[in-house]
Amino acid sequence: QVMRGTGLGPRIEAHTFTESIQLAGQFAARGADASLFADLSAESLRDGGFHDALAGALTPDVALASRLVMSVAQSEVRSFGPAHWDALAAMAQTGLRYALVDVVDLDVDFEAIKRRGFDFVRLDAQVFLDGLPAPHGEVPAADLCRYLSRLGFSMIVGRIADERQLVKVLGFGALLGQGRLFGAPRPLRVEHVARQPSAA
Repeated sequence: QVMRGTGLGPRIEAHTFTESIQLAGQFAARGADASLFADLSAESLRDGGFHDALAGALTPDVALASRLVMSVAQSEVRSFGPAHWDALAAMAQTGLRYALVDVVDLDVDFEAIKRRGFDFVRLDAQVFLDGLPAPHGEVPAADLCRYLSRLGFSMIVGRIADERQLVKVLGFGALLGQGRLFGAPRPLRVEHVARQPSAA
C-alpha cells in the first residue's frame, strides 16, 4: 500500500515477471512442464512501462507466456474498470493465463472472469474449510469444489498448515495445495543465458 502511486510497484512486478520468464525458459529446456505464478496489481495493468518490460522479456520466446500465471487478488479485481479488463485481454492474446487469488467470498462473477482468461482460483485453507460467504448463504467446501470445477477452474488451497488440514482439504475434493506442510520456500537461481526462439 505504501508504494501505490509511486510507480515502484509496477517496476518490481516487471522485474519479477522477467525473472519468471527466464525461469520458465530454463524449465522448458529441461523438459519440465511447469507453470509459474507471479503477483499482478491493478496499478501495473495501467502502467506502460510494465507492459513494455513484459513484451521485451517475451520477445525471444513468446511461447513461454503460456507457462506464466498472473495472480490477481480478488480485492483488486473488484475495482477493475474497462481499461484493466482491456489490458488483461490484450495480454491474454500472448498466451498468458490468470489466477484469482486471496479469495474470501463468492461476491464475484466467476463465469465472467473465466471468459476473461482466469484458469485458477486460490484461497486459504481455513477460508476453504469454513465455507465461503455468498449472497444467499454460506457455500460449504465440497459445493465450492464442484461449482468451480464445473466452470472449468483449477482450485488451489493455500496455507495448509498440517496433516489434519490436508486430510480435510483432500476429503472435500481439492487437488492442488500450498503451505508450510510441503516445506519452506526455496530460492531459485536464474541462469541469465540467451534463449533461442521456439519453433513455430
